[in-house]
Amino acid sequence: MSKLNRRNFLGLAGASAIGVAATPLLGAGTANAAMSVSKLNTPSQSIGLQLYSVRNLISGTGAVGFAATFEELARIGFNEVEFAGYTQGNVGAITTAQIKGLLDGNGLKAIGSHISWNNLTNPSLNTLEFERAVELGMPFIGTANDFPGTTVAAIQAGAALFAAAQVKAATYGLRIYQHNHANEFMFTDDAPSRRRYEIFIEAVQAAGGWAAGAFLEMDILWAYGGARKYAVPGGSNNRGVPLPGGAFGFDPADWVAANPERYVLFHTKDGLPNTDPAQGNSYTPAEFGAGTIDFRSFFKKVGAKTEHHPLWEHDNAPSTPAVLGGAMGAAERSFDAMFATRTLTWLDELAALVARLVADGRVKAAVGDDLLGRVNNAIKRYEGGHEESAIGYLGQFIAKVNNQVKGDADAKAVLMGDAQIILDWLQQSEDKENGVV
Repeated sequence: MSKLNRRNFLGLAGASAIGVAATPLLGAGTANAAMSVSKLNTPSQSIGLQLYSVRNLISGTGAVGFAATFEELARIGFNEVEFAGYTQGNVGAITTAQIKGLLDGNGLKAIGSHISWNNLTNPSLNTLEFERAVELGMPFIGTANDFPGTTVAAIQAGAALFAAAQVKAATYGLRIYQHNHANEFMFTDDAPSRRRYEIFIEAVQAAGGWAAGAFLEMDILWAYGGARKYAVPGGSNNRGVPLPGGAFGFDPADWVAANPERYVLFHTKDGLPNTDPAQGNSYTPAEFGAGTIDFRSFFKKVGAKTEHHPLWEHDNAPSTPAVLGGAMGAAERSFDAMFATRTLTWLDELAALVARLVADGRVKAAVGDDLLGRVNNAIKRYEGGHEESAIGYLGQFIAKVNNQVKGDADAKAVLMGDAQIILDWLQQSEDKENGVV
């Protein structure tokens, strides 16, 4: 298998391929919202994938099953997986306990699972699903099915079922979620100025679902697809039509930024826009970094902290040619690209944190300028493919914080803590690439 490591990815592809935002540093208010995503103001070292992306290796023709697939995913560096079924075809029968053993043996965590809407919301079916999720150690379980209804009343009825399922799931220590495609963003039949997604969110709120622990998983590509396909009202039943040139009718990141605690899982799915914005989900999936989605700008707006888990998905990965490593080759290249983008979003947030603390008067302006210089140099060096040099600038940043941030122990602690986590993350990557165990 041909491996494209992170240093080569950054050096060859450059900043444009990983979606460098042209916007300035976040303002204090926006930064504060991004930094308040989770209870702990620390970056999360999770990079996961939806197993549907490698489904042919688990249960397709010539499959190798869960054991070999998990081993390879762990070698690449993934540490979380989202299930799309629990069988492995002709490889042989496997129990839930055996799957859990394979997860543990490879250092993988089952972060969630896609089951049908009916299995999630039907009380006669979801007991078994919840019990299996608990046995696999999942904190979350959800559905990739669209919620029912194109009228306000029908959507509200489905939302009530969803909220009730969360109340039951909570007794198992679980949180449930719904994953979007483009259709959730169409306009409703009887309220043509309002999107189905908006009605669903409000209805789950009214039924107490969010308060009980339910949340949304945003498929970023399909959300942008909805923004292209259903940009403005019009068309059949007034459900929405594209704008000229396939322009977006909204920014998907705004949904998250408005309620960051309501989004925990993200499908970091990349893609290329279809010539006809109304075709399918408006995009054709691609490997991460090979499409047009500006993930760095997206996460710069919404944050990428402890309770935001990125999961790679590529619907067409099993069709990747053997010469390119098949689905696992796509997974490896996408992991490296995700790692690079995630690192840059963290560095963006570290810069935003410095700016916020200066604006709040907790760090002196001159000190802040010095610290921002170190972070910006780390960003430039990392964008240029020089991971070791970026590590050096982060070390300087930590030393400067330790010596120059005075009179605010909390500010000093959060700056040093976040920078150290990013530095350790990069050092582990550097050691791995250099063959250091």
